[in-house]
Amino acid sequence: MLEFSAVRCRLGGQPVLQGVDLRVAKGDFHALAGENGAGKTTLIRILLDLIRNIDSGTLTIDGLDRRDPRARERLVYLPEKFDLPPEVSGWQYLRFVSGVYREALDRDRVAELCVRMSLDVARLDDRTRGYSKGMKQKLGLISCFMLSVPLIILDEPLSGLDPRARYCFKQLLHAEKAQGRTLFYSTHLLADAEEICDRFAILHDGRIIFDGPPEECLRAHGADSLEQAYMRAIGALEAC
Repeated sequence: MLEFSAVRCRLGGQPVLQGVDLRVAKGDFHALAGENGAGKTTLIRILLDLIRNIDSGTLTIDGLDRRDPRARERLVYLPEKFDLPPEVSGWQYLRFVSGVYREALDRDRVAELCVRMSLDVARLDDRTRGYSKGMKQKLGLISCFMLSVPLIILDEPLSGLDPRARYCFKQLLHAEKAQGRTLFYSTHLLADAEEICDRFAILHDGRIIFDGPPEECLRAHGADSLEQAYMRAIGALEAC
């Protein structure tokens, strides 16, 4: 579904990505972890063609070059810093997103997602200026999952969600997986990634230093948790 091949990129003259190879298979939930500044958001911005000029490498979406407009029709994206125009209502925002993707707004689907995300559907009539950060994040997630596109890309999707909302989101993902969705997301919350993802990649200093099933990462580093395995993986490099 997604393929990064030898992607190199500098920003402001500084190397950010240094030969990234990564493949996200159709139907997989694939998490990308890394410290701040490791290059996670840059990699996603290249994928979305928001950064056009890279030093080398290729990136394809469902077999299409990332710059092909048809490629972007196959995905929906939610950034980490997600905000909304304060004067629009929740329903107005969802209608806008549906219009961008040329899909009819399915109010029953939206209501179902509101239940799954523990968001009172009546609040969709309200202007978003009265929404908390968590409510805005829930609305953003609902706007992604209400669409029929096969690929969902999320940058730190659990940001701003309280423990109940995080639990609801993880339950939603389990339900969506049965529908054949492909999910690629960045995260700092490795305990959640351990529950959610089929594959897990570590991006460190612009390079992929691990990519595989979470249990393989645990075995490789003799760890009891993905957080521990992550720390041992990057610690081994920094000790060299």
